[in-house]
Amino acid sequence: MSAHGRSAVPLAVGIDIGGTKVKVCAATLDGAILHIAEASGPAGRAASDVMKDVKACFGVALEVSAQLLGDDVCAGAVGLVTPGVVGENGVGLVPNNPGLDAAVPSKTIGSELGVENVAWANDVKAAAMADYQWGEMRGARCGLYINVGTGISAGAVIDGKPLLGANGAALEIGYLIPATATHHRGHRSGIAPLEDAVSGRALSARALEATGQHLPASTVIASAGDHAQAALAGLAEEFIDQITHAVCNLAITLDPDVISIGGGVSAAGDVFMPRLRDALNEFVPYPPAVTVSPAANDLSMLGGLLLAYNSLRIPVPTVQVPSPALREADVVASVTSQPVEAGV
Repeated sequence: MSAHGRSAVPLAVGIDIGGTKVKVCAATLDGAILHIAEASGPAGRAASDVMKDVKACFGVALEVSAQLLGDDVCAGAVGLVTPGVVGENGVGLVPNNPGLDAAVPSKTIGSELGVENVAWANDVKAAAMADYQWGEMRGARCGLYINVGTGISAGAVIDGKPLLGANGAALEIGYLIPATATHHRGHRSGIAPLEDAVSGRALSARALEATGQHLPASTVIASAGDHAQAALAGLAEEFIDQITHAVCNLAITLDPDVISIGGGVSAAGDVFMPRLRDALNEFVPYPPAVTVSPAANDLSMLGGLLLAYNSLRIPVPTVQVPSPALREADVVASVTSQPVEAGV
């Protein structure tokens, strides 16, 4: 019972564990997002350190929600999304999250947070479902969501259902063979060829090697055509060529009516989107609409929230794209300093 003599107000909670960030959002059962807490850390940090961030963000999100509602709250259900191929016994294909493949994070999170109802899915597939439910892909017969962040992956929703594949690994496009190079090593050798070429992590690492500067991938891409920064401009041009090639081939294969792009690299969308649209119009028999999602950095988190609503077995409410004012990233930022399927 709460201090007001009533049971604690149940909330839906979405948790997104990414390559460098943890995001937790808490929302009412009628779709009002109350708070988003976020923590950042270096790519490659240990799963145990990530879990500390999850607990801290979860605590902040519920505490602020309780203050806003003026009542005690609890997590009625948690939706967890992570990179990789999610299965009953763990997760695979998670090169940016060491140790995650040796764990079942939904069980760990349920135990650590004291929540019994925890659903778990791949982050990008969940993001695609959230975009279909609330975003750019609403009403699409075949919607394709492409996430370019720390890593690179995609998800498709066809007739309202996520495309999973035989092993849950459909559209793990980081393993595609890049267009302009001969590759003799791939997944069997521990390599994700396209991700190692053009993901946010790869672009930042290659920019550091070329210039000695620590730069976000979106800044690298924004250097396209800048003759004063030839090294960065070359990396930017390669990214645009590779992403255009991959997206066009995906569009020819899946015949989507809508393509939505998200992830941190989408901040440079004004640089690469015109060329991507031109290529889609030239090469794809039925060119789809293509856009950068207004919720580009939040769709995986919203996918977790959608999982939570589905787990509560209630009608999924309308949820608005989160406002930046909901964030208190500085409350939880740098909680750790160490370098680090359920159906949708």
